[in-house]
Amino acid sequence: VATAWMAAVVAGDVRTAIALSAPSIVYTTGQARRYEGHEGIHDIASDFNRLAGFLTVSVEGEILEDGGVVALRRIERYTVPSGGIEIRGCSFVEVEDGVVTRWADYKSMESIDVIFG
Repeated sequence: VATAWMAAVVAGDVRTAIALSAPSIVYTTGQARRYEGHEGIHDIASDFNRLAGFLTVSVEGEILEDGGVVALRRIERYTVPSGGIEIRGCSFVEVEDGVVTRWADYKSMESIDVIFG
């Protein structure tokens, strides 16, 4: 459920993402953004749609699950005219009764710090 949900969100597939989401879902990414409910899912997918062709997201390595919490190591690859940048992170996806109830992202900004530090 967690990987299918994430694939739907990053592909901008709102219908599938909502079908795999609890109505009370909460998504947070650090302190920067917070999305809530099915309207939030629509907003997340819209954000990813706006970045199509500029951003690709992949899950790498082993997927870990314990007690309904799934940990997914992610790589976000941003393509810009001067090349690209990779941001590594981890998504923690909580699944209950077959739907995602919470998604929290933690990203390493090390690659950004190297460029702009």
